[in-house]
Amino acid sequence: MSLRGWIKRLERRAHENLESFELLDGSIYYYDRLETYRELFLHACDLQLGKGEWPEPPEVYRKMCEARDVAEVLERFKPEDPERAFVNLAELYDTDVLVNERRLVPLYHAPVEDLSE
Repeated sequence: MSLRGWIKRLERRAHENLESFELLDGSIYYYDRLETYRELFLHACDLQLGKGEWPEPPEVYRKMCEARDVAEVLERFKPEDPERAFVNLAELYDTDVLVNERRLVPLYHAPVEDLSE
């Protein structure tokens, strides 16, 4: 077996349990679905519990900006039931800007009124 064939076989085996999407430059971005959802959940918690600063988005969000078909990638991450979802990208970032301009623009919500008095 040639060295090239051996390397290709190792690459296939390493990527067989990973999800992927194509980027504008023709390369493929691979991600572990469970690990990515963990990162997205933690990012959403950071946003909701943050102290006014916007944390750096996870790598998969940044790579979405470079995806060949951004709308198709967004569909993969769209929750089945948005009302009950732990993470909903449409509540965190402006998805129209993401699809049309390939930029992550955070959605800001007015602070909740303090009713503790």
